[in-house]
Order: sequence, then C-alpha cells, then structure tokens
Amino acid sequence: MWNGYEFRETMDLDITHIVDRIGTGDAYAAGLIYGLQYFEDYKAMEFGAAASALKHTYEGDVNFSSVNEVMSILEGNTSCRFNR
Repeated sequence: MWNGYEFRETMDLDITHIVDRIGTGDAYAAGLIYGLQYFEDYKAMEFGAAASALKHTYEGDVNFSSVNEVMSILEGNTSCRFNR
C-alpha cells in the first residue's frame, strides 16, 4: 500500500487448504473498506488481507467470517484452527 509517504506490505499468510478462491478479491476489498473506518491505514490493509485469507476457507462467493475471526488472525492465530 502506498499511503503517500511510504510503501507497506502485509504479513504473509500461508493457506494450506484452499476450499474456494472465488470472492477473495471482494473479501479483501470489503475488509479494507471496513478496516479504514476503524484502524490506521496499515492495520486496515492487514485486516483486508486476513479477511481474504479466511475467505479461501469458505465455499461460494460470500465471506462468512466475523470481525472476531479476522481479528484473531491479526492477533497471531495463524495455526489454521478457527472457531466457527
């Protein structure tokens, strides 16, 4: 992300079992838009990336992840164990 001052990248999120790739770009965009309402730019971008990663675990076009599930990824829960 270029924020006008610097170029930033999100952390890498490895997804080992992809269920469906359809809708992941939309999940990123929606996560970024949501994040920009509540966080600074970089954390909003990370929120979008985490939402997109979680979308890979759902079948179909819609990301059913909750804000709490996305925040769990941002807090370091990348063990592939999600509470659903």
